[in-house]
Amino acid sequence: MERKVEMESSLTHVMLVSFPSQGHINPLLRLGKLIASKGLLVTFVTTEEPLGKKMRQANEIQDGLLKPVGLGFLRFEFFDDGFTLDDLENKQKSGLLFTDLEVAGKREIKKLIKRYEKMKQPVRCVINNAFVPWVCDVAAEFQIPSAVLWVQSCACLAAYYYYQHQLAKFPTETEPKINVEVPFMPLVLKHDEIPSFLHPSCRFSIFTDHILQQIKRLPNTFSVLIDTFEELERDIIDHMSQLCPEVIINPIGPLFMRAKTITSDIKGDISDSVNQCMEWLDSKGPSSILEDKGMIVEWCPQERVLAHPAVACFLSHCGWNSTVEALSSGVPIVCLPQWGDQVTNALYLVDVFKTGVRLGRGEADEKIVSREVVAEKLLEAVVGQKAVELRENARRWKKEAEATVVHGGSSDRNFGEFVDKLVANIWLEKLPGNTNNYTIGIWKINHIDFIKIVVIVSLLSCYITFPTSWLYN
Repeated sequence: MERKVEMESSLTHVMLVSFPSQGHINPLLRLGKLIASKGLLVTFVTTEEPLGKKMRQANEIQDGLLKPVGLGFLRFEFFDDGFTLDDLENKQKSGLLFTDLEVAGKREIKKLIKRYEKMKQPVRCVINNAFVPWVCDVAAEFQIPSAVLWVQSCACLAAYYYYQHQLAKFPTETEPKINVEVPFMPLVLKHDEIPSFLHPSCRFSIFTDHILQQIKRLPNTFSVLIDTFEELERDIIDHMSQLCPEVIINPIGPLFMRAKTITSDIKGDISDSVNQCMEWLDSKGPSSILEDKGMIVEWCPQERVLAHPAVACFLSHCGWNSTVEALSSGVPIVCLPQWGDQVTNALYLVDVFKTGVRLGRGEADEKIVSREVVAEKLLEAVVGQKAVELRENARRWKKEAEATVVHGGSSDRNFGEFVDKLVANIWLEKLPGNTNNYTIGIWKINHIDFIKIVVIVSLLSCYITFPTSWLYN
């Protein structure tokens, strides 16, 4: 037992903090399993409600109990943020959900960091998703490097960045229908194609505020990990890297494909209907399910459903998780976006990636789609020359996605470099309030000493590299 504790204490400890919704938990948990599999200790933190209890049951979780994942370990910590499922809807509408979450979250995460310090398992890095931007503040208070997992496209990241820093003209209450031009985006965005949270007519300003708070904090993080891949958004990724040189823009997706390489029984999906829906698909012929009666389930393993040969196309709201999973599975999409980044993703699916047909333009359209139009668009996606082109394009993106996650692929390299630096504990980060001091791992040094270290390391590299290479001449 003592040797096990010593081993756990020697592992690099990474804390992941998630906003409590399924669409945020799933990608962050995939990232957590990937990090743990490389020989690190990962603590995954979210609220007890609304999903914590279900996750506890699905994974047979005991708080703080380590679960082996690859070469490392993952554990869960759930905290009470003061609300129940009964008052969840009211608090969402009033904005109190976010306020209560921030107050309770800061308090509980600080307790966890202090507790692990006493256990000789100090947190070396904190990673959060975008709806809990205050996590970066907690990390800064303890002088712990922090990173963000961005679960929208890099194109949407650029839109929010340009809005926050007033680098482009966006719709206003007096000019609600102007177009938006962001450099290196392949298209000019119409007023109803920008992320709807950025439009003055948006009814959910609380989401806008939290996303922009995360954008504001980007300079305080060392890396933005994005669930995308270079081949999909190369130009805008390169542009954002140049625009934010102080932050590493790190495309490491598709995360769901990378997570398939790990043998682990830990899951974020909390539905009991998985086997039922997969058995139903197994009973159908290739690309045939549009011809049969449908099946309604509470939740399903979407990536497995999309990969099933019985699926002909995917009618989707076009959230980024769904978009990436469909592209990576080679499945055409019938696009019915509603809000947020969905309207921008739908535009890209139809006009850039060319794997989708448009069924609606989002809530700003204020239209009810008739059954006749639904039938028309479904047929367009599966029958005829347009359908052939959609499927060919989808298959091409599937090959690109598969290539990026294999050994040596762009996302594999990016993730490997990220983990290597975590393990080596060599992230360089400016200390808050002092532009001349840096941290290297746990050491705090001034900029003169930092330059000396860089020079010495460079000289040592030269000294070691040249004689070694001579042995092979």
